Amino acid sequence: MRVLALCLVLATTLSCHAADTNTPSPAVITVSGEGVVTAVPDMASVSVGVTTQAREAAAAMAANNQAMASLVETLDNFGIAEKDRQSSGFNVYPRYDQPRDGRDTREITSYVVSNQLTIRVRDIDRLGELLSAVVVSGSNQLGSLTFGNSDEADLLDEARTRAVANARHKATLYAEAAGGKLGRVVSISEGGASQPAPLMRAGMAMQMEAVPVAAGENEYRAVVNVVFELVQ
Repeated sequence: MRVLALCLVLATTLSCHAADTNTPSPAVITVSGEGVVTAVPDMASVSVGVTTQAREAAAAMAANNQAMASLVETLDNFGIAEKDRQSSGFNVYPRYDQPRDGRDTREITSYVVSNQLTIRVRDIDRLGELLSAVVVSGSNQLGSLTFGNSDEADLLDEARTRAVANARHKATLYAEAAGGKLGRVVSISEGGASQPAPLMRAGMAMQMEAVPVAAGENEYRAVVNVVFELVQ
């Protein structure tokens, strides 16, 4: 009897396992969704600096320090806080003449000193005026100009929310077209989120006139991949 009972238990277990194995996987719909949010910039970052050249390294350094002091004073006058200034490059290097008269060696003709600051401008309405002012004060280097938003994290979250809504909208259309309806979310993953890229500006104003600046709009984009169950 004990042997018979054991055999019945084993047979029942194997039968249930076979039934589970043969159970078909639920139908699913896999879609990607995209969300885009635009916003007018409320801040900007720009690289400014001074490059000087002289026969002696000490003279080039002294000239550079003097010009940088004038530049810093201009930043003070425009209310650029210390926390919004960061040194982004400092270099001292020699310049050489061209070999001539059969010489293989090159002689140092001068030294170049370069000093750059990256500044954050929170009063974007005065950006053009500031760019002109720093050039007049002695800056002869202007680098990349980036427009940003102080609430970038919130803007990206809104883009993600819109991306999920877009994915659900598309999945609902597919489900109805297939004669079913949308079920629960099986999985969700982020395909990427992008922020505004730096905008390169060329040229500088050499007189005390505001540089024309067009801030435009920033675009924040998010992509998600979502798998939904398809209910028949």
